[in-house]
Amino acid sequence: MTLFAQTEPAAAAATAPLDTNLIAMALAYIVAGAAVGWASKRVLGWISGLFRRSPVIEALIAAVGRSLQYLIPAYTLFFYENHNPGLIPAHYEVLAGRAIELLVSLAHTASVFQMVAVPIAWAQKLANRTDNKLDDVLVPMLATVTRIAVVLVGGVKAVSIIDPEISRSILGLLAAGGIGIAFASQDTLKNVFGAVMLIVDQPFTLGDIINTGSHEGKVRALGLRSTTIELNDGQTLTIPNSDLANRSIVNLSRRDFIRALELVRLETNTPAEQVLQAADIVRKALEGHEGSDPRHPPLVSVLELAEWSVNVRCIYWYYPADLRRQLDFHQRLTVRIAEKLQEAGIRLAVQGTPQQR
Repeated sequence: MTLFAQTEPAAAAATAPLDTNLIAMALAYIVAGAAVGWASKRVLGWISGLFRRSPVIEALIAAVGRSLQYLIPAYTLFFYENHNPGLIPAHYEVLAGRAIELLVSLAHTASVFQMVAVPIAWAQKLANRTDNKLDDVLVPMLATVTRIAVVLVGGVKAVSIIDPEISRSILGLLAAGGIGIAFASQDTLKNVFGAVMLIVDQPFTLGDIINTGSHEGKVRALGLRSTTIELNDGQTLTIPNSDLANRSIVNLSRRDFIRALELVRLETNTPAEQVLQAADIVRKALEGHEGSDPRHPPLVSVLELAEWSVNVRCIYWYYPADLRRQLDFHQRLTVRIAEKLQEAGIRLAVQGTPQQR
């Protein structure tokens, strides 16, 4: 008993300097690796700036530089420990090995997190080639979801290194929590999937004027939960994406032309000759009109003998689909027809109002 009592403090005193030296050496290698990683990041960051005309290559070089900042210190310690067996005392070997494994795992997670910038840069390059601005909305969404997934997977992996039992418990809690959240936020999930469908189908883009059946206006923003539309009267409308994705959407900004319909209502006692003359006046007013196209010549015909008027219908197509210019032309057309009818002594019906589409 006396021998053991004397040797145990001596052994503790003998291992204390070794433990201190071990920690100091490990810190020295980590600092050295961190310095090399920092220098690699700065050098590759400078090189990436030379490739600004190629965003994907620029993102790749910059991401590699940022990844080396984490990988070099971790693998410096990892390789040093593997190539120097017996460096770590037996009573620290398990703990040190687990710490080094955790450090390497975290470095991998950080590196993958940085490398996500490369496919995102490629996706952004493709999005910039399209006219649809919804592609510009999709890219940040994908970047955020991907990075969150990387962090979650890396976090679970790190916890599994520390304690596998805890990691299994966390996975179970995440699964149960995911099911609970899914049931509690069904409407939110519907809106998110609605946003995805709107981006994939692309029935409109930001800035387009659309008609949803009950509302008409310009699309101002598309979020994960809702779409914002500025109505024609200046009010702002927010529609849940799940609702909008299930509606019939008329994109007024994508039409090639505007179709206009007008009824010229003559008095019921107008002689047949004057009815035909009125139709001829309208027809001549539309010959070679502004915004005309040979593919859609104007149509003029005597439509019907209504209860209080004889209706002459005219339909024309206006190119391009510029509503302001079309309305200005329609005003001049209406005045011109009214003047010609007055000169010919043809009277318009008093009751009723013209119809226009």
